[in-house]
Amino acid sequence: WAKVEAERIAAEEEKKRKEEAAWMQQKINRLIKNSGIRGRFLNRTFERFEIDQYNQKAYEVAKSYADNFPAMLPKKLKDGTGYIEPPELERNGLFITGSYGTGKTHIATAISNQLINGGIPVICMTMIDLLARIKQTFDRSDNTTEAEIMKIYEEVPLLVIDDIGSEQPSEWGSTKIFAIINARYEAYMPTIVTTNYAGDELIRRITPTGSNGRPLDSRNAEKTLDRLKEMCVGIEMNWESWR
Repeated sequence: WAKVEAERIAAEEEKKRKEEAAWMQQKINRLIKNSGIRGRFLNRTFERFEIDQYNQKAYEVAKSYADNFPAMLPKKLKDGTGYIEPPELERNGLFITGSYGTGKTHIATAISNQLINGGIPVICMTMIDLLARIKQTFDRSDNTTEAEIMKIYEEVPLLVIDDIGSEQPSEWGSTKIFAIINARYEAYMPTIVTTNYAGDELIRRITPTGSNGRPLDSRNAEKTLDRLKEMCVGIEMNWESWR
């Protein structure tokens, strides 16, 4: 009877998970239109990733991440307090750095495609596109609010931010980037970031500049990188471009 009861509970939990995933996907489709993966990126899978002596470790870390993704998600307790139980692995994100054309986006998109195909909602977009979708809400013809977009960025099971540091830095953008990362940090939500920059160079890239070209307040950029270091396991992909 204990086995039967355990199976019943497991089945109910799986049904609830699927219902929540379907609801989240509908919300993404309404607010974002799709996961952000389009065109050639739909074919960026683990099966199509060409493994060699340089990238094998990166591949193994990424594949293990996708295969064990449920362990990356936090567990919300049912006591009504709002307290969030940390996931099995508190460092539940990936920070993928490296030079141009080394496969960073392929790795991140392969994770996204595997999870989406398994019924787990994912948003995978460039930092430029993430910010652009927020700006679209400023148009009076758009019935979506900025708060709705920010909330879906905060709550989606996996948020993949591709090519952070490539956007034109602004005070508004720096504030939004930190708000998104910090919200996911506080809620233990898994996040993957890819970038061509690291350390002080990334801080410089996402710090706004004044009309004279000099950097303005860098605190949001510094706090963003600090959060990412605590949230994520690092993957370095520095070798000659595949392209």
